[in-house]
Amino acid sequence: MADKRILLLDGHLLTAHHWHAGRVRAEGEFRPEPAGLESLATYLKKYQSSVFYLLADTVEEGFQLESLPYVQGGDRKALLQRRLAQYYYNTPLSAAMSLGRAATGRRDEKILFAALTRVETFTPWLETLRAAETNLAGVYSVPLVLAGCIGQLLAATGPVLFVSLSRGGVRQSFFDAGKLHFSRLSPLATKSLEEVARSTAGDSAKIYQYLLAQRQIPRGTPLRTVVMAHTTQMPVLEEYCRRSGELVFEFLDIAAAARKQGLKEVPGDSNADDLFIHELARRTPAQQFAPAAETRIHKLWQIRFALTSMAWLILAASLLYAGKTALNVYELRESIELTKDVADDDQKKYNALIESLPKAGISPDNLRALIGRFDTLQKRTPPMEPLLQHLSLGLNEFPRIEISNLSWKIADSVDAGEKPSTVPGAAPGAGGGVWTVIEINARLPLGMLSDQRAQLELIENFAARLRDPRTVVRVLDRPFDIDSDKPLRSASEQSVAQLADAPKFSLRIARQM
Repeated sequence: MADKRILLLDGHLLTAHHWHAGRVRAEGEFRPEPAGLESLATYLKKYQSSVFYLLADTVEEGFQLESLPYVQGGDRKALLQRRLAQYYYNTPLSAAMSLGRAATGRRDEKILFAALTRVETFTPWLETLRAAETNLAGVYSVPLVLAGCIGQLLAATGPVLFVSLSRGGVRQSFFDAGKLHFSRLSPLATKSLEEVARSTAGDSAKIYQYLLAQRQIPRGTPLRTVVMAHTTQMPVLEEYCRRSGELVFEFLDIAAAARKQGLKEVPGDSNADDLFIHELARRTPAQQFAPAAETRIHKLWQIRFALTSMAWLILAASLLYAGKTALNVYELRESIELTKDVADDDQKKYNALIESLPKAGISPDNLRALIGRFDTLQKRTPPMEPLLQHLSLGLNEFPRIEISNLSWKIADSVDAGEKPSTVPGAAPGAGGGVWTVIEINARLPLGMLSDQRAQLELIENFAARLRDPRTVVRVLDRPFDIDSDKPLRSASEQSVAQLADAPKFSLRIARQM
């Protein structure tokens, strides 16, 4: 942050002060003559990086209080500029301060128009500041500084006349509800304590009459008057400042007030210049008198400072983000290393487990490939359930047939190992494609042993029941031989030969997938 330096102007003498951490240190005095202005220019060049404040404590001040219709935006700015030009047409050092709006009626806004009326007093100083390209924050006055700290100095809830002593003289400032309404500086000839006391008492009485004429205080009500002075000088002031029906005097210890406001080195007398300088540097008023041309460099400095601060904030945020990212990378690397260690341990356990297994005649890679091919084959294997369900439905209709055993297979043709053309009743297309084949061995009831015709009829009916457009049925074996080259046997021979066995037959059913 740039150093703050305050230039205190009391009419014909300008003093430079450096403020830092509640301490005020005088650095030089300059007079409005060529040698003094040249010394000031050298001083300004030496501390060109500092922010300067011009504090005026002069007699040439003007205050006008007026109630105006409440407007906003460009209309309000134009109205205030027009009023300032009417009241203070001969000086650019003017300002308008809002004191709030009325609580009743059309709620007009009360405006205090203030100005430093004798611009000639400031011209050489401002020209020197402008030529040195000084970072001037603004031109302020003691009443503006008092308006910002009066609430901390005393409980200014009602009308109060605040009296302070400075190098320029005795200043009386009138506040109402903590708002500045009027201020006046009375120069001193000898600056003796008796002259200060007489000026305080006499000027306070005159200001009371002025406030009555301006109707700023009700008639017949005593005005609270607070005099800020050092405790060693209060007895002399109390002799002149006595309570009357118009004024009620109170005394405020300047040393206690300075300590309360954070000034490290309290004044040794009633001079409040250091306190005003401290308050200006610590709590700079929002209003000031300098036109925009005088504070142009300060505005540029503020923009540059804001951009620099933003850049530093972005850099700090980037560094924080980079630090967080680096921490995340570090934690991720630790996690990767831990995962690698766990994986290595698991691999060692796996290798040990593989070594403990019986040795196989095939390598793990070949076994893995074989299992993969087997899984693929399993997925491509056609299901047997539809053909088995078809067989079970046929058996439900022929309960006299009993299944001894059955076998199934996947074949490229219906008659595995045979030529389809030699098989009687071969279906079209029976020689190609993939077939699901079931071979059945079954037996007939023992009571049908002697009735060959019934056996043959039952087998043919069962085969006909299983046969459909999708299913091919082949009768492989019958209970007896019916070929022309086989010898026929009598019933008695047949019964003797097969008494112990029931009639058996076998057939093949197939369905193309």
